[in-house]
Amino acid sequence: MLLPLFRAAVRDISVTGKRRISTTTTAAIQQGFGKITKFASRHYGHKHPETEFDSDSDSRNHHQREKGKSEFWLRKMRTFHGVIDVNKDGIVSYDDFLILAKRFVTLGHLSENQEREFQEILKEVWEKQWGAPDCYNLVKTEQYLENMQHVLSDPSLKRKVHNFLPYLFKAVDRDKDGVISVEEFKLFFECLGLEEKDAVHSFTTIDINKDGCLSLEEFVKLGQEFFLTEDQHKPSKVFWGPLINP
Repeated sequence: MLLPLFRAAVRDISVTGKRRISTTTTAAIQQGFGKITKFASRHYGHKHPETEFDSDSDSRNHHQREKGKSEFWLRKMRTFHGVIDVNKDGIVSYDDFLILAKRFVTLGHLSENQEREFQEILKEVWEKQWGAPDCYNLVKTEQYLENMQHVLSDPSLKRKVHNFLPYLFKAVDRDKDGVISVEEFKLFFECLGLEEKDAVHSFTTIDINKDGCLSLEEFVKLGQEFFLTEDQHKPSKVFWGPLINP
């Protein structure tokens, strides 16, 4: 494409060895360099697809590292820490776990096998997240926040987050009809040490389809979503009661 332009330039070189390029040839050469520039820009001026992918990947990785940093999510985690801090001393111990478990078991709606499984799962949750279940292992709020931030960044932990939820559901489903009514949800809040009026508000908010009950699937999904989402508009934000003040 550009060869004829350079041949024209050669023809315009005088026999004396002096270069005498005509105006026409100069314009042609300039036009040729213009085409070269456009060609190079078109083929080399853009990022290589792999480079673009790497850039996007870095952006995604950076976003993942930022999970659990929003003030809204931190507020939710502080709220839950306060719920499981039964004696309200600012520290969660394994004893707090046992007291909560006993409240649900005492309702008498779990079978012996379910009671045993419930206790084992709570112990497993404690050991995986905080270590030995002894009186010296105390979890302060900031430690709990750090732990849950780690859960957000680990897909395997996210899938298992608070897998004791089905047992809470079965414990308060006193008529064993497979759904929880607002009255049974009040029982759930009572075991958590929360007020009845807050139970009504939370139930009304999380009963998304407004059918007046929560299935096991809905209950577990909402309970897990509380820990995993940073979307302020999700109804699950009140699953464990009203959020603490910022």
